[in-house]
Amino acid sequence: MLRRKFVLAIVIFVAFAMVMSSMALISGVVANNSSPNQANTPSSLTAKQNANPTLTGKAAQVMNALTEKGIPAKYVYLPNFNPKVDKSGGVITPSYTSAPAPMGIGAYGVAPVGHGGKLTAYNLEFNSVMATLNISNLKDFSALDDGPNSVTFQLNAVLDNVALFGVSNYSFWTQNVVFYSARTHTLQLLDNLWNFSSPTFNLTPNSLYSYDGTPVFPYYYYALGPIFQVTYPFTLNLYLNTSVINGRSTVFYNYSLETSGNYYSGSYDEIVFNSIPASNPSYTAPQPQYLISGNTLTPTGFIPYDAEIMIGGPGGGSTANILNISASLQLKYLSGTTYANFPDTYDVGSETGETSQGVAVSWTSNDVAMLTPGPSFVYPMWGVSQVKSMSSFSGVINPPNAFMFVSPGTSFSQNNSAWVPLSNSGMYSFTVPFGTMASDVMLSNYNPHISQLYPGYNGHLTLSNNTTLGVYTPLYAMDNSQLQYISSYGDGQQNSPYVIYNNAPASGYVNPLFGELNDYAFPAFSGLLLHDISAYTLVTAEPSFTVNYANNAVAYSVSSFFRLPSTNNLGIVLYQTSNAQVIGNQITGWFSFEQTEFPVANLLLWNSQNNAVTDNQFTTLDSSMMIYNTHSEMGNNNVYGNQFIQSSQLNSTNYAVISVLTTFGTSPYGPVALTMYSSGNVVSGNNFTVYNTAISPSYSIYSGLTVHYKDHWNGNFWWNYVPGTGAYNNFGLITSGYDAHPITYSGYQPSDLAPLVDDFLS
Repeated sequence: MLRRKFVLAIVIFVAFAMVMSSMALISGVVANNSSPNQANTPSSLTAKQNANPTLTGKAAQVMNALTEKGIPAKYVYLPNFNPKVDKSGGVITPSYTSAPAPMGIGAYGVAPVGHGGKLTAYNLEFNSVMATLNISNLKDFSALDDGPNSVTFQLNAVLDNVALFGVSNYSFWTQNVVFYSARTHTLQLLDNLWNFSSPTFNLTPNSLYSYDGTPVFPYYYYALGPIFQVTYPFTLNLYLNTSVINGRSTVFYNYSLETSGNYYSGSYDEIVFNSIPASNPSYTAPQPQYLISGNTLTPTGFIPYDAEIMIGGPGGGSTANILNISASLQLKYLSGTTYANFPDTYDVGSETGETSQGVAVSWTSNDVAMLTPGPSFVYPMWGVSQVKSMSSFSGVINPPNAFMFVSPGTSFSQNNSAWVPLSNSGMYSFTVPFGTMASDVMLSNYNPHISQLYPGYNGHLTLSNNTTLGVYTPLYAMDNSQLQYISSYGDGQQNSPYVIYNNAPASGYVNPLFGELNDYAFPAFSGLLLHDISAYTLVTAEPSFTVNYANNAVAYSVSSFFRLPSTNNLGIVLYQTSNAQVIGNQITGWFSFEQTEFPVANLLLWNSQNNAVTDNQFTTLDSSMMIYNTHSEMGNNNVYGNQFIQSSQLNSTNYAVISVLTTFGTSPYGPVALTMYSSGNVVSGNNFTVYNTAISPSYSIYSGLTVHYKDHWNGNFWWNYVPGTGAYNNFGLITSGYDAHPITYSGYQPSDLAPLVDDFLS
């Protein structure tokens, strides 16, 4: 009873102190050992901006519109809208220069000539392109994707010479996509069609004559293909075919799949363009052609004509972290009556916005790309590269949850390095076209170790403990056995939980290598990740996991492009975790508008049960906390005594970009304190002083299916609750399990706090 009175007193103090002094951060509420330069909110929110500035970007405009139309991100495979062109001497090379990138095979119409290897451009036209995927193993995890264990393989190519209304100078981007879940071993075929005929990308209703999918005018077109259950190994062929049917330009999306001794094939979509003008019904369109060109950009003005097969995130410009992979890729075009390998390739595509890292690409003498878990570097492959042989590197790292980065050459270069995934036992093994490499291995409270790697040498490295360094890297535990390496004490028993490291680094920042962003500002790393954990753990007084993008050239260019702050705090993720206590932390951070409708939150509980989140202070910039469980699982998580307070930096001229849509497509964008896609949880004794207090929709964020979540909301303070109006449900945004006993104060009205929580809309 005394503890409850204390929490209520804190709530009263916070709410009315904000009214009196416009404070968004109340000190002394929870314990935190951050150094002075580890502010409770990212420190670079000072640039004057117009409201929602990234809405001026094409990607944000498209995702905003498609979200409001109810199109799931897994059905949207964005072009690379970032308008950068890598062109030297009139020759176009990949737009991506480092990972995260669309890793795989890309053909650009570029070949070396002469002994000096100077690049020259050529054009190649063809009626059909195919990709072959042989997959023996795949494991990935990206917490902020719609599918944390899902990736896509995309066969992408630009169809040129398409006729519309009697004019044959139109270009369309065709995508034959595989959405694959490594968790459920299911794959779905689906496609996208985008208009690349101009920088506007507009797809008009009169451009399509017939189709099997769904046009979403004026943005794009998609179609859903068949779903298959697969077992390793399996082989999938994807095809993009074009022809003229009854005088009209036509494209087909075909496939063949072999798995478990079964063979499936077919065409799941046929798009016929509106080629024949009403004034000339006898018109016959010329044959459309797929085109790769090393000297001509598509009519978009910045996207190359390439053909590519790549691995990336599950839609919406997302990224994928590959933890383990054993696969091969082939990319071919129809030459006469047979398919031939493209003569000159790179290990990356340039057209798509989805990306990946943690996959190393090598190639064989017969032009097959081999994928292993390793560093993702961008480089030329067969036909372009002068390298004739590959090098393999392997070893074992201890602790096994350390982080490993490597760079080509004899000395480590942070600006030219890539992340190497380690197995749960600390092993690495990858193949790349480099003879020597240098590595930097690091983990919080351990001395980093820089060394050279040699092909064929199976190295063993053990880091030495040094607690004076603090938490200068993220903290990951991929299973119970790894907890010991990121904990100050404890053994995982109920009366002796592992206490996760919480001593802040002297610099106030984590190493800048962990500030990686893809081109749509999806972060590559979390701050704290507990993955498949059942041992008892205590997460308390954590430092802020602050990254400074100014110290990472690629990430800084992305944050600057979207006019985002130069610092941010990496979030906390509990994935398939139970028995964790998150107590007494200060939690904040921003997300890019490009992550709209993705499951982003500063504290994310995904498929996690029986955890306690208590007495934390959330300073909300975008999305503070989210809980997700499948509809058949009860969460049984306890959210108690927390303060969700809107940052004072959220206003019309000075704020982080609001990225979270309050579902339904009818409510305004705005910061969200708590989003609940789970049942059986208890939410009580909390202070919600954020524009969107809490949301619990009636559908699954993962499947989109209707789900009626039932949670226990009780005794919370809601800034927008009108006293005397009964149970609270945030005006319908909490679809079930209303707070029947909301906290009220004599004389208080919602208008008392309204100027603070909705100022960003002014």
